[in-house]
Amino acid sequence: MLSHEYQRLHNRYSMQKPLFLAKVFFIVSLLLTSNLSFADAENNQKADAIFKAIDNGIAINDHQQYLSYIDELDSLIAPNDAWRQLRKDRARCWSFDIYKEGQVAVALAFAEKALTNPLLAQYPSHKLDLMLCKTWYVEQSGDVDTALKGYNKAINDAYILEDLRLVADARSMRGYLHSYQGNFTHALEDLITAQSMYQNLNLPAWEELNLYEIANAYRRLGDQTSAIRYFKQLHRSKIASQNFDVATTISVSIAIAEEELGQLDRAKARFNEAYIYWGQKGDKMGQATVAVNMAGTLIKLAEFKQAQHYIDSAVEYISPSDEGFYAFLHLFQAQIYLKENKLEAAHTSVEKARNAFMRVKNITGLAQLQQLESDIFAKQSDWQQAYRSLNEYVNLHNELDKKLLSTHTTEMRTRFNADQIEQENKHLIENQQLRDIELAMLEQNKLQQWIIILLGGLILLIISIFAYKQNQKNKLLSTLALTDDLTQLPNRRYIYDKAEQLTEQAKNTQTPFSVISFDADNFKAINDNFGHEVGDLALKLLAKTCRKVLSSEQEAARVGGEEFLIILPNTDKAQAYKLARVLVQQVSDTDFKSFPPGFTLTISAGVAGLKTDDNLASLLKQADHALYQAKANGRNQAQMS
Repeated sequence: MLSHEYQRLHNRYSMQKPLFLAKVFFIVSLLLTSNLSFADAENNQKADAIFKAIDNGIAINDHQQYLSYIDELDSLIAPNDAWRQLRKDRARCWSFDIYKEGQVAVALAFAEKALTNPLLAQYPSHKLDLMLCKTWYVEQSGDVDTALKGYNKAINDAYILEDLRLVADARSMRGYLHSYQGNFTHALEDLITAQSMYQNLNLPAWEELNLYEIANAYRRLGDQTSAIRYFKQLHRSKIASQNFDVATTISVSIAIAEEELGQLDRAKARFNEAYIYWGQKGDKMGQATVAVNMAGTLIKLAEFKQAQHYIDSAVEYISPSDEGFYAFLHLFQAQIYLKENKLEAAHTSVEKARNAFMRVKNITGLAQLQQLESDIFAKQSDWQQAYRSLNEYVNLHNELDKKLLSTHTTEMRTRFNADQIEQENKHLIENQQLRDIELAMLEQNKLQQWIIILLGGLILLIISIFAYKQNQKNKLLSTLALTDDLTQLPNRRYIYDKAEQLTEQAKNTQTPFSVISFDADNFKAINDNFGHEVGDLALKLLAKTCRKVLSSEQEAARVGGEEFLIILPNTDKAQAYKLARVLVQQVSDTDFKSFPPGFTLTISAGVAGLKTDDNLASLLKQADHALYQAKANGRNQAQMS
């Protein structure tokens, strides 16, 4: 249109006013370009607002809203806007409904194609999110081994990119997979780390979703009380926001935990409410998943006929690709067949359940299945097969015990277990006593694993006790968060790694290196007399005092409940001792007027300096010994090793 208008003006005025015509052309072009630029900027603002809404999880529970966002992005983003086009591909990748037949395959095809875009080389975060998206659909397809490798790589790459959002997402997804497989140590590590990151990134919707998986992990771990506490917290939140779909899903999770606690009537009532709710909404798949869970509860209540009714109502909607529900549906069906003495049919259901459990490597489910299969063979008087199945059940249970009762799992449990938080504030020797108690619990549980079965009057006692050994430290994960939440000081993992590096550096360069180990005097009495909130304020005060006293190259960390460690490069023992005395004096001289009446706080410190034949362990041991010496000499002082 512009060229035609220019030609018309040119014919009209000919060569009489060339300068005027040039001005007209320039002004019209400028106005048109300005209007287009303004429109692009406005569209970009709208697109960025949608991306922000997606990132914040506004449409996390509304799939139709999410799809409408994607459609709107199609009309807003210019074809040559590479960054936003790739960002839109990321959003679209997560938009497929995995509960619809064939959608997982479609999603995988989309992700594969999106990853071939050569522009991704310029935008590594876009590429990594698409890879993570593809990995998630690989997991949904049942290939959990490949998915786990994908999550491991995604987490490593996200840390390299320093993209904390992708770190949180990848660890949350890997934590869910670990939890479902029964790897509770790794599951809680991932999920709790992701929770901390979501909090720091101010993403409450994702915090709630991740907390739901933490609660599920505790449920699978066997800590049903903690699981129910978190589930109910989320349930109240969803009821308050009138998000009844999610509230119903969480209520089902509470019912599963109540069933594990033996509260079968409560569980049955909750399942029934959820079943009715999804029925009223016309959600057959939702009803089917609840029906499977309901069947398990009814079997425990010996209501087999009613359990069969729910299984029959679910079987049409639960496909083999829904491994979790499919496996338990056939596990429960096999239990009913066993009760009805339909033993061949029971074996068929067992095989279907086994294949599904094996695809997702659900050890807990496989263990239940092996025990059931042993009962079926026993009823057929096939004692040899019954023994083999039972033996496999015991092996699987032993494997679960190693995951359930490891010290590291217990450590991770205490982070989200309010009943155990107080334990973190006890002295090192008390922590050692707790570890001894955990070891005793492990031995007791191992003894409980010995199963004696009566097969035709023969007693089979052939299980050997494996000795629990804790002869090496758990492998340190460099990807864990490095800051103590309460004091905002570095945590134990960080300071020990840093101290190891500085120790080697000092020995290689023959420069001095010292450490100060200190803790609060009579800290248990502070908690007992003034409460844990005041105890937390006291720990924050110690952290603040460290920041005030230490130089930029000196670092302090919280390494235990009330225990702290300071590393001092290029500092000999005499200088470190002088600094420790200053620290002791600073704490003692603090004005405690903001604390409750009668509150006082002192510390005891132990100082050690690196000698030629020392390593970090011996250096820390010397500092601890000096700390105990300070305690023995009356506290509120520093001692040198």
